[in-house]
Amino acid sequence: MMHGPHQFEVTEDLVVEAMRRHMIRRMTHGLVGKLFIAVLVLLAVLVALDLLFYGRLSPVSLAFVIAVPVALAIINLWLVPQMGRRQFRQSAALRAPSGIAWDGGAIHFTSERGDAKIPMAELYRWDETENIVLLYQTEMFFNIVPKAALNGAADDLIARIDAMGVKRN
Repeated sequence: MMHGPHQFEVTEDLVVEAMRRHMIRRMTHGLVGKLFIAVLVLLAVLVALDLLFYGRLSPVSLAFVIAVPVALAIINLWLVPQMGRRQFRQSAALRAPSGIAWDGGAIHFTSERGDAKIPMAELYRWDETENIVLLYQTEMFFNIVPKAALNGAADDLIARIDAMGVKRN
């Protein structure tokens, strides 16, 4: 049974939301995630050694304790939204009205620029936020689908993708 087509337009705010979700995943998985965890472990060791040997934090440890959260805040609150807004402004295809439909085995995307049929089992992975479903075709390339445009069918789309063995995150 075919669901859709559901028509939608991606907004700048949805692109920013997608970028935030994508960057959080990048910072917690894969090589970047391992490096991030290594930095946190080193920070904890540095703090523990300072407290053990000196009974207080050294200026270097204090600088790291302050710098790491500040850097994360700058990335999440300023850099990622800037990247998302720039991506939205640069991509005419992203701003174009689009449609999505799906059946038991494939997702059909339509827009004024063309049509694409993607077998669900070939999706790299999927993810979601409160407002969007992210359908990854590769580790870095994803389609943004606003849940509001799916008229309550987001759960069906996710269930079908999940049933095809596509992993979340």
